[in-house]
Amino acid sequence: MCLGGAPALAKSKPAAKDAGAASESPADAPADSHGKADSHGKKGAGKKNGHDAAAKPELLGSFGDWNAFSVQGKTCYALGSPKERQPKAKLKDSQAYVFISTRPGEGVKNEVAVNLGYPTKDNGSAVADVDGDTFDLVTKGNNAWVKNTAKEKEFVETLKSGSKLVVKASSAKGSATTDTYSLKGLSEALTRVQQECK
Repeated sequence: MCLGGAPALAKSKPAAKDAGAASESPADAPADSHGKADSHGKKGAGKKNGHDAAAKPELLGSFGDWNAFSVQGKTCYALGSPKERQPKAKLKDSQAYVFISTRPGEGVKNEVAVNLGYPTKDNGSAVADVDGDTFDLVTKGNNAWVKNTAKEKEFVETLKSGSKLVVKASSAKGSATTDTYSLKGLSEALTRVQQECK
C-alpha cells in the first residue's frame, strides 16, 4: 500500500479537538488543525511558474501494512488502508484510511483521524475495536476521531500492540459499514514518524 500523501483535513473536528474532515484524497497535502492550508501544505512562500508549489510528502518507509511519511519535517504521519470493506458493493468507489499524525510545531503527537470515505452525520457515533478493546468515535464530514480525547493516547497504544482494527460507522443516509485494518507494522511506522518529527 502506498497512498502517497497526507489527507487534507479541511473542516473542523467536532467537540473538544478542532481538526478537520478529510474531503480530499490522501495524495493532497495536510491542512492545519483548524482546517486551513498552512505551511505544512505549501513549500515556503515561494511560487513556481506563478503558482504556489504544494509540498510533496516524502515516504520515510513501508512497515508491514503501514507507511510513514513526512512533509518538510513539520508534519509526519503513519497511514494505513483497510484490508476489507463491507458492504463491498456500496464502498467499491470510496477510499478509506487511518491517519496518525504528529505536528511538533503545534504540540500534536499521534493524533488519530479515520477517513471513512463517505459522508457521515455530524457528531454521529462510530466504534473502533482493536482485538476486543472498543473506543467510541465521533464523526463529522467523512472523518471520525476518538470521542474522548483523554483516551487518544490509550487508543494509540492499543493500536500499536494490536493485530486488527475494525471500524464500524454509518453513512449520513444510515447505511452501516465495517472497515477492517491490519495493524502489522503500525508500531514501527509510528516509531519512524517520531524519529523524523521531534
